[in-house]
Amino acid sequence: MKRLSPGLMAAGMGMGAAVALLMLFAAGVTKLIPVSALCLFVASLMTWVPIREERGALFSLILYVFVSLVSLLISRSSVYTYLYILLFGHYGLVRFILRVKLDDRFLTILIRLFIFNLLSAAGLAVCEFIVGYDVMTLVPELSVFAVFGIMQGCFIVYMLLYRFFTYLFDSALRSLLLPRR
Repeated sequence: MKRLSPGLMAAGMGMGAAVALLMLFAAGVTKLIPVSALCLFVASLMTWVPIREERGALFSLILYVFVSLVSLLISRSSVYTYLYILLFGHYGLVRFILRVKLDDRFLTILIRLFIFNLLSAAGLAVCEFIVGYDVMTLVPELSVFAVFGIMQGCFIVYMLLYRFFTYLFDSALRSLLLPRR
C-alpha cells in the first residue's frame, strides 16, 4: 500500500481541523437543534480523515486535541464545544482502537456504550456539582433512567450513522481527497 507524503498528511489534517472548527462554530450560532446536531456530527467525523493512514491514530489524536483547544478559545460558551470535547470528538479514535484490539463486534459496541454512559454521567456531575446547573430541570417529567435510555438510543443511531459515513469516506472519497504517491 502506498503511503501519504508528509505534505498531504498535513493537508488532510488541516482540512479536517478546518471543517471541524467551522462546524462547531456553525453549531454554536444556529438556533435550530437538528442543524446543530448535524454540524456536531460532521465535526466528529473529521477525526476519521487521518486515522487509516500510517501513524493515523497519533495524527487523529493531534487533530482532536487541536480542534478541542481552538474551539475552547473561539466559542467557550457553546454547549456544542463541550459535547465535542467530552462525548463525540474522540469517538473515531475509540472506535478505531477497539476495532484493532478486539475482534468481537458486540463487545466493542458494549464498551463504546459504557464509555458514552460514563462520560455522560461525568458531564452531568460536572454540571450539577461544579457549575451549579441542574440539567435535569430541562426535562422535569422524565426520570434520570428515562433520560439515559433516550440518550443511549440516540447514541446507537449516532454509531450507525458514523459507521455508514466512514464507510462512504473510506470507499469513495479517501482516494480522491488524499491521493497516494
